[in-house]
Amino acid sequence: MSIFIFSQNKSGIYSYKTPYYFESINLLKDGTFKYYRKTEFLKDEIFGNWQLRNDSILVLDSNPQRSKLMVKEHIKKGKKITFTVRDSEEYLINYQLHIITNKKDTLAYRNQFEKSVIKEKPISFYIISTEGLHSPVYKIKGTNSNFFDVKFERQRVFENEQWRFVGNSIIPLGLDGKYSNYRLIRE
Repeated sequence: MSIFIFSQNKSGIYSYKTPYYFESINLLKDGTFKYYRKTEFLKDEIFGNWQLRNDSILVLDSNPQRSKLMVKEHIKKGKKITFTVRDSEEYLINYQLHIITNKKDTLAYRNQFEKSVIKEKPISFYIISTEGLHSPVYKIKGTNSNFFDVKFERQRVFENEQWRFVGNSIIPLGLDGKYSNYRLIRE
């Protein structure tokens, strides 16, 4: 049985810094957090709620919660399978489209912009932004769908995201959903 609590002794600021990268999370005593990430070209500031599970797992949820991927499926004339991809604010973006076929092959279409036309019939797909942010895998609902209008949230979304506490540090998940090879150290 997992127990969720706020822990006064885990609250505080944890950070990691290199010459071109900075990441920090401030775990406040009221169960909220402020997350900040800065690279050479980008800044992210995200607010949300945190809980502690089993004294070693930090569980994060953004507030307000956003959908990471929104897809509208359509059936259009022709045999082409088309994906149009924009961010959640309707801006065109560069992206990678990864489709999964019924043979369980994953095909990557790199350096895509606005629209991707493919030949293989996918059963599911996911998007990776140029920043490295991965969408969840979307399972295609319609058997005859051949046009997909995709909206991708480019701001990081924490949804029941689990980071690890190790001593006086936190090992965060990266944008790819895997644990990072660095730690945020308590200040």
